[in-house]
Amino acid sequence: MQIVAFDSGDFSRRKKVEGKKEIVFFTPLGIGVSINEKSMEKFKSVYLNACKKLAGEFRVPTKRVVYSHANLWKEIGHRKAVPFCDNVIKELQKLIDLVFVSYVVLPPDEVESVKVGGYGCPIEDIPTMTFLRNLSPMFSYITAWSYTGRHMKENHAYLLHNFSSKLTIAWQDLTEHTAPKIFPKGDECNPLISIADMFAYLTDKKLWDAKLWLEPDNIVNVWADYDFEVEVRFLDENVLSKYRWFSQEQIDTTNYLVRPMIFLDIEGISISKVTGDPYVSAAAYAFLKGGGFQGFDEGIDAGKIRDGDVYAYAGEKAKERAFAFKDMYDIEVYSIRELRQKVQVLL
Repeated sequence: MQIVAFDSGDFSRRKKVEGKKEIVFFTPLGIGVSINEKSMEKFKSVYLNACKKLAGEFRVPTKRVVYSHANLWKEIGHRKAVPFCDNVIKELQKLIDLVFVSYVVLPPDEVESVKVGGYGCPIEDIPTMTFLRNLSPMFSYITAWSYTGRHMKENHAYLLHNFSSKLTIAWQDLTEHTAPKIFPKGDECNPLISIADMFAYLTDKKLWDAKLWLEPDNIVNVWADYDFEVEVRFLDENVLSKYRWFSQEQIDTTNYLVRPMIFLDIEGISISKVTGDPYVSAAAYAFLKGGGFQGFDEGIDAGKIRDGDVYAYAGEKAKERAFAFKDMYDIEVYSIRELRQKVQVLL
């Protein structure tokens, strides 16, 4: 069986218009990375060793187990993040069978607007550029759906970086074909999703350096010296009905979340504000458990907890919630400090 991980980034190009730089082309850029299930343990080992070595060479301030390109860019800058990611991929290239690339071609001068909605809500015309921007947080699963169109008969396990999306036919088609595992913050806790993230980042950079446009042959060419196959599929107006949302209802991903999930409940602090050891330890524990991690919002996330999950807390009210859930579910409960200590021992 093949394991395929999906993530995406943004691809844009600008030019000067009346002395100001304006975006003249934009699309989400989705990546699927496929490896054989039998290679997974070796893949993890090579990934971890390569990242540990490169983190030392590039003097990355925050030592992590799994790296996203965004964290690298933030900590060591674009100039060093690019070779870091490229060297990780070079170490892993013989274990990668296929890199699948997907993007959207809807020229605004030809497709001025996109109709969305219609099911339980009015049909709305929105500008094409607005539609493309709104596709960005959806595009990991749109890429998985695009991949399925060409690999329907093959036996795969799908790993998806978390996404936010209203209902689409693409999601319905994908989940009729398979039950994907969704990893919140997957590019920070799952090596294969991390590599998909790095591929999206580097594909943009390699095309820019070679002064090449985003076209199938050019994408294949910039990866031609690497030891894996590259396949490209762009999505255009012909299949727009599949990936435009037809409802205002948000996709509920709860039943597709990877397990175990690690929930961080830090009283009075959003996970987006959490840095340093507490955050890094949660990501590392998610990697060690083969799961995902996210912050906990009582109003949104209470229904997501399942037996086997992990609940880490800081603060008295967060502690009360943690042990209330422990009375209902068979879960691991730790203070953030205890989780940090546990990870230090395991690593």
